[in-house]
Amino acid sequence: MDKHIRKIFSVFVLGMIALFIMRIYSGEWSVVNWGMLVLSALSCLLVFQCFVYIFNFSYALACILIGIFIAVMLPSISSVLFAGAIVIYGLRLFLFTWGRYHTESYQPRVENVRKEDAKLPFPIKIVLWVQCTFLYLFHLFAIYMVASTVVLNGLLVVGIFLILLGTFIEALGDAQKQEGKQRTPDTFITSGMFARWRHPNYMGEIIVQIGIIIAGISAVSVGWANYAAVIIAPLYIILLMISESGRADKYQLLRYGGDQAYKTYVANSGSLLPRL
Repeated sequence: MDKHIRKIFSVFVLGMIALFIMRIYSGEWSVVNWGMLVLSALSCLLVFQCFVYIFNFSYALACILIGIFIAVMLPSISSVLFAGAIVIYGLRLFLFTWGRYHTESYQPRVENVRKEDAKLPFPIKIVLWVQCTFLYLFHLFAIYMVASTVVLNGLLVVGIFLILLGTFIEALGDAQKQEGKQRTPDTFITSGMFARWRHPNYMGEIIVQIGIIIAGISAVSVGWANYAAVIIAPLYIILLMISESGRADKYQLLRYGGDQAYKTYVANSGSLLPRL
């Protein structure tokens, strides 16, 4: 994560905290919302085990736990379908991350992460814990809005479809990249979706976030704060994925830029969208 996106992250988190305070002050913060906050905070405690866990394992756990919690507390066809799609997304992310951390090719990265974690000051981990607690809370706020309205409409169906589609694209991209790196760890991947698409996994994540926004908007009829509550966190993750894809392109250019095969590959492939 580069310094610019870190600054944007801080601004977005301040916006989420402001929305949190506004909803409490207006009496719109419910018992279910408190439960979501607690589950998000508990999921993010993994930052104190290793700081990077908060960006993958905590994220996945928050999706699973909060999705199940809302479906149980506010059951309806709408909430179960939406929450179910998010739980599938979270399970996929958790299992992929767990598997990657235990592959031989990823062990050098794991060692570097452990060294970085040992140097990270404890107060910084507390800040990360607070920031990500609110990020994951509002990332899943759309499920609560849908569960509260109990309305199954076209926008919600489109949103759920995009979440599942994005999850599939991201899962396939991650699997193909993992397989390619295990086979040839010191080169760039050009097989499968990567033949014409440099970052299908990032685009899959963006599609998921667009789906969450659309599904959340389907349950909002009035109030800019309600729209902000379902948009703010997924929008940040979209910006993060755009930033990460650009950073990955710069890294690959630095590493493989002198290779004519890589230049040809870049000319024949797209970054976030496939070049046909």
